[in-house]
Amino acid sequence: MEFYGYHRPDGRVGSRNYTAIIPSVGCVNNLCAHLERLIRGTKAIRHDQGCLHPPADTEQVTRTLINLGKNPNVGGALVVGLGCEMVEAEKIYESIKETGKPVDMVVVHEIGGMIDTLAKGAHALVNIVAEVSGVQREKAGLDKLVFGTKCGSSDTTSGLSSNLVTGEVCRLMTQNGGKFIQGEICDIMGGEYALKKLSVDQQQGEEIVDYVRDLYMRGYYVGADTRGCQMTAGNVAGGLTTLVEKALGANAKGGKVAIQGTLDYAEIPPDKPGRYIMNFPGHGFENLTGSAAGGAVVHLFTTGRGAPNGNPIMPTVKVCGNSKTNKTMLEHIDVDVASVIEETESIETAGERLYEFAVAVANGKLTKCEILNFEGMEILIKGPVM
Repeated sequence: MEFYGYHRPDGRVGSRNYTAIIPSVGCVNNLCAHLERLIRGTKAIRHDQGCLHPPADTEQVTRTLINLGKNPNVGGALVVGLGCEMVEAEKIYESIKETGKPVDMVVVHEIGGMIDTLAKGAHALVNIVAEVSGVQREKAGLDKLVFGTKCGSSDTTSGLSSNLVTGEVCRLMTQNGGKFIQGEICDIMGGEYALKKLSVDQQQGEEIVDYVRDLYMRGYYVGADTRGCQMTAGNVAGGLTTLVEKALGANAKGGKVAIQGTLDYAEIPPDKPGRYIMNFPGHGFENLTGSAAGGAVVHLFTTGRGAPNGNPIMPTVKVCGNSKTNKTMLEHIDVDVASVIEETESIETAGERLYEFAVAVANGKLTKCEILNFEGMEILIKGPVM
């Protein structure tokens, strides 16, 4: 297998070549949407955060937006600010600029209203897209690949097929020098000590336990027992019975590959190959955003009953081992691994097949999410909105 991607000035390699329109605050989402419709080759990464958060959340939203702009699937960016928000558009702009990518910024209050800002933003985007679109795919090592993973709308088939197959991909791609980002703290609840044992650094392993403890206590302070909230009605209807059963299935997406370290939400992994645990939630939109900000260029999304959502800048591969779902949700599922449960294909062989598919996506093959434009985005915050 060979990977041909878009080489960025900072040495990272992307699977897509988008120009991102990054709002510093949700108040300018409509303006960003207008720009996306007007200028070909752009992706508006709309979100509803950016103001009236506690300082820790302002920092987290800022880090997320900066690192989304740094994702190698983004070749250039336009930062759009309002002018009175807590997240500073200027900081996002300057941080993305450090990567060497073409980047510009418009601020509504400084320009004066939507129409003039739209005109100035459109002119800036024409120049950025003209430059970014000239970047061609070139050969890169498989060690340049960063994959993320999550499971969603899980059922009993998830832990028996798609998650195990994804775990095989984790083994193969990290052996080739790639990076693999896993997390879903609510989903690993009950299986966190198993992940701790796989950590090469036990202090980092203890952080995985702390992530789960923090989630539990945040639920406790608002009167909720997260252990009782975690299993969704769909999980139960799909046959999952206990938190531990679900957690062991979720953990399987990384197989038995050693864990190199932990990552804060939306944090970029260090320049070292291997498997990492990010402190991101199970909920799809915040989860995918965290993975994309962490630098994933392809995301492996396992599902049992059929979760359709994707991300604006990161292709999302749907992997399913439920033969019924593979028929009823065919337009959403990319890779059918029901063969594992039917005992017509080994986990190892299905893993190689999924790895080859993921590399093909990294080389430009469109996923069902991309074909359907089934995408969304949100940023995780932990505190109150003032």
